Amino acid sequence: MDAKAEVERLAELVKTRRKKPYESSKLDKFKHEILRLKSEGATLEMLQLWLREKRIKADISTISRWLKKNG
Repeated sequence: MDAKAEVERLAELVKTRRKKPYESSKLDKFKHEILRLKSEGATLEMLQLWLREKRIKADISTISRWLKKNG
């Protein structure tokens, strides 16, 4: 067994299995609208309903985390 070759092979496997970098959120498309609604006093439930009308399904916890990151 060639240990060096095995380590290189395993290193390549680890690279491919690693989580991909952050991709844009489905909420990013509506960033300005969401932030505007929130600044006007919309609750998380209201934002969830508004997104649902736009055919975007998002849990309240997702919206909350997104607002913490973007708001």
